[in-house]
Amino acid sequence: MVNMKKIIFLGLLSFLIAAIWLLPLTFIKPYAEKTIKGLKLEGVSGTLWNGSAQRLVNNNLDLGSVSWSIKPLQSLISLSLKSDFSINGKQLTANGSAALKPSKTFILDQTTFDMDASLLNRLQKQARLSGELKGKIKHAEFAKSRAVLPLIDGVLDWKQAIVDAMLLKLPAGDYHFVITPDDNGLLIKPSASEAPLQLSGAIHISKDWIYQPDLKVKSNDNNISGLLKLTGKPQADGSVSINKSLDLKPFLNLK
Repeated sequence: MVNMKKIIFLGLLSFLIAAIWLLPLTFIKPYAEKTIKGLKLEGVSGTLWNGSAQRLVNNNLDLGSVSWSIKPLQSLISLSLKSDFSINGKQLTANGSAALKPSKTFILDQTTFDMDASLLNRLQKQARLSGELKGKIKHAEFAKSRAVLPLIDGVLDWKQAIVDAMLLKLPAGDYHFVITPDDNGLLIKPSASEAPLQLSGAIHISKDWIYQPDLKVKSNDNNISGLLKLTGKPQADGSVSINKSLDLKPFLNLK
């Protein structure tokens, strides 16, 4: 009798899981949008297991179409909802593996992306950015709160990067960034090619969003090199040593 009750219970549990897993997305959509603040899905099709949306909007940012396929075994092993995904939009394309933990930590693994740098203008107002951002994320973790510094391990190329700020206007150039986590936050090593700025050294961003550079920057443009002298200590080779810390929270509207 006990074994029969267990069999019945497991049978009912399996039925419920399968029923939820195979629910049409049109049924799940309103609950997902209510649960995740700022999320909007349009033109949904398929199921929670294997679905797509013609338009994904997050906090008024239109990311384009999205499709995904959940990995049940990997989800079970990692105790998170894990899936392969693809995003195809006018300003962003991405492919990789994503996971959502019960703590609402969002994880990316082996993800490549190609993004219009102007999308970053929505996150800050200090400068107008343009160019193409191409990157590969080996592993990244983003907490529910934006006040928590993400953990990122990857590389980023900013092609034809242009920065238009009140005091500094940088013409197009190509920059490369290697980003790795450490015990206190993130370590970023920049370099440049065919760019108005020559870069060496490193940048550290602490867990409480303090920007701590240890950079040598040089430019052959007289206007730019003149402005650089205001940001750091001039060196004998014509470069400028920049090591002044800055709290990034006010610029990113973080509390």
